Amino acid sequence: MKVFIQQNKQPIFIYLLFLLLGGIVLILFPKTEIHLFINQYHNPFFDLFFKYLTWLGSGWSVALLFLLLLIKHKREAVIYLAGNLLITLTIQSLKHFIFNDMLRPVAYFKDIHPLYLIPGETMHLYNSFPSGHSATAFGIFVILIYLTKNQWGKLAWLILAMLIAFSRVYLSQHFMMDILAGSVIGTIGMSFTIYFFNRYYPEFFSQKATNETSTTK
Repeated sequence: MKVFIQQNKQPIFIYLLFLLLGGIVLILFPKTEIHLFINQYHNPFFDLFFKYLTWLGSGWSVALLFLLLLIKHKREAVIYLAGNLLITLTIQSLKHFIFNDMLRPVAYFKDIHPLYLIPGETMHLYNSFPSGHSATAFGIFVILIYLTKNQWGKLAWLILAMLIAFSRVYLSQHFMMDILAGSVIGTIGMSFTIYFFNRYYPEFFSQKATNETSTTK
């Protein structure tokens, strides 16, 4: 885990800064005011952009990336699958058993304040906290920076994850607190899974190095 942190200091620092700033905003302003402030800024380009970008945080993206990883990174594909199972279990447990009374923006603001909604977007009403799409996006971010050596590439994955998370607020599917919590669950869940396999099943990783050494010889 120390090696992982050392190799990813930049994206980790930026992510922590993202959490800090988001947390400060939530402390200073109610989640409802934050949402209404963001909701007033829309244009056709971003409506279309975020409408489709948000799908990268769906289960289809998880399945597609898993299949792609199987081609060249079979071991990491297994880790990724295990991490997503942990993330999904955590998210769904929180949504349906602990925070099952948390309304989504459309239901919360019904008869209180009209929201701008993207035409054709299917709106959800319940189980707002935490955001599953944000958790998925940041779980993907962690596994990709684990596999990516280029620092600019790592930052690109982080920016993409943050945009996917923000799309949930832009589309009025979640409040800001939902996406921040989702990002934490996704990041910790996937990081823990990588650590778990590295700590308790080191041969799972060393086997790859052994095979590469044998091939070189």
